[in-house]
Amino acid sequence: MANGQSFIGFAPDLDPTTPGVILDCAALIPSIRGMRAAASPVSAGMPALSSAALGGSTLVKLDNTKRLIVGTATKLYEEGAGSWNDVTRASGAYTTPAGGTWRFSQFGNVTVATNNADVLQSSQTGVFADIAGAPKAAIVEVVAGFVFLFNTSDPTYGVRPDGWWNSGIYDQTIWTPSQATQCANGRIIDTPGDIRAGRALGPDIVAYKETSMYYGTYQGPPIIWAFNVISNQIGAPCQEAVVSIGTAHLFLGNDNFYIFDGTRPQPIGDQVKNWFFRNQNPQFKQVVRSVHDRANSLVYWYYVSNQSTGAIDSAIVYNYKTNRWGKADRAIECAVDFINGQITWTGLGTLANHWSDMPQVPWDSPFWTSVALQPSIIDTTHTIQTLTGSATQSSLTTGDFGDDEMYSLLQYVRLRAAQDPASASMSTQHRDTLGGTFTPGVSTTYADGKFDVDVSDRYHRALMTFQGDCELIGFTPKLIPDGEA
Repeated sequence: MANGQSFIGFAPDLDPTTPGVILDCAALIPSIRGMRAAASPVSAGMPALSSAALGGSTLVKLDNTKRLIVGTATKLYEEGAGSWNDVTRASGAYTTPAGGTWRFSQFGNVTVATNNADVLQSSQTGVFADIAGAPKAAIVEVVAGFVFLFNTSDPTYGVRPDGWWNSGIYDQTIWTPSQATQCANGRIIDTPGDIRAGRALGPDIVAYKETSMYYGTYQGPPIIWAFNVISNQIGAPCQEAVVSIGTAHLFLGNDNFYIFDGTRPQPIGDQVKNWFFRNQNPQFKQVVRSVHDRANSLVYWYYVSNQSTGAIDSAIVYNYKTNRWGKADRAIECAVDFINGQITWTGLGTLANHWSDMPQVPWDSPFWTSVALQPSIIDTTHTIQTLTGSATQSSLTTGDFGDDEMYSLLQYVRLRAAQDPASASMSTQHRDTLGGTFTPGVSTTYADGKFDVDVSDRYHRALMTFQGDCELIGFTPKLIPDGEA
């Protein structure tokens, strides 16, 4: 872009004169070409849950059908035919503690669930049930034919925040240690603290404490699993802070954002980390929710800001294809993938009234199991919302453009967009020195692809506000030399 600046994403920790830097933004997320206005939440057509959502997940069975399970303090619910079906165990309500979280994983056709208060739960279809003899645990994950539990409690070994268990191989019902079944347990004690997260990485598993990481590899009998220290300085605050993108983990660490592909953790958040840890409420650093938008290569981390007393109200968004950041703040309880388009027996009536009216496709066609997974949230009214609506208002603040020596007249700012906003406005600020105090400039509206200004100073900055869907590539400030002083 001749004489222009291509947007490099939200990067408040960089030099403010870095070309294309965005020093602040709202409802603006990184795309492949630049930055786009974040979609607004849209009702998924589901009724509100009975109480706050304490965790949820979309699980994929062996035949590629999917289940969306959400937990509240006392119940588990499964999405089905536009309603929430109560799939709580028959023996009675759950006892999730205050601040507790439901976590889920899929083991073949069996969904397993844990809340660190009740015994491990399982369900192949419908209602969940206790797995007899299984420990209680804060974290559940599936890897290499085992159900893995971290931060555990059981009658034999007691409460072990640094403990782990794995089930018998290919059998989620076996929880008695045995060389024959390869059920085993142990502790991770080379560094202090409890285990906060555990995620599979290929055939291996990575365990995260708050300030350390361990790489778990399958050894077979008699050791079964071995855990070796990856780092005694880098860790994660909770399970939801670690997002698997298949070939690597992206995670919010204790001092930065990182990517880990099985070798060593590499920082990816140097352009936002100082801003983030100033903005995050440290009292609730373990309260994080996340969702992976696979289609757009985005990871959303929802967190509690300093403006909140405990409720999640903010989100930072990372595009791992472009290494750019954005923001999409909103108040939520939980982040999930919503299942759209899945065909089930109970929904066949909406597809056809008679067998002869059914689509003429083979029974093994992907038609019957193809679905759209839509990144979604459960908001503070306990209602699921898909992030698929038209954008409303978004904004960005550019970096400083100008010169230490030369005054310049800013005539206009031309916007380069892959999709123009429905309307836009801009206000400017200017100052004599890069570290000086800003003076308000002018406010103007978007017309003919640009914002007209006419303000003279050494340095200029622009705040642009957009209405509606748009995708922004960059901008060109038209600066005319206006003398030295």
